[in-house]
Amino acid sequence: MDTPVSAKAALLQVLISGEGYGLDLIERVKTRTGGAVVLGPGSVYPALRELEREGLLTSYEADPLPERGGRPRVYYRITAEGKRTALGQKTAVSGLFLLTPARAR
Repeated sequence: MDTPVSAKAALLQVLISGEGYGLDLIERVKTRTGGAVVLGPGSVYPALRELEREGLLTSYEADPLPERGGRPRVYYRITAEGKRTALGQKTAVSGLFLLTPARAR
């Protein structure tokens, strides 16, 4: 069973460690979660565009590649606001796991 997590949250977390392009980011999420979170292109590319519109990412086109039919690869980089958002998400989610059984009752 895949672990439910938003594509936007997962992408922000992996982009903290460095820029990347779509398929690279998909693989990084899968690797970093031991395969528990698997994102597909159909959720990743719209999420990347939305994160960029929100000012949490920037993008740039690299040189065109022959193996991509002359199309450039688009790289994404997290902004300072994106880092603040990602760290806030991480803190909030981590807090969920700090409940001890005695406190959970």
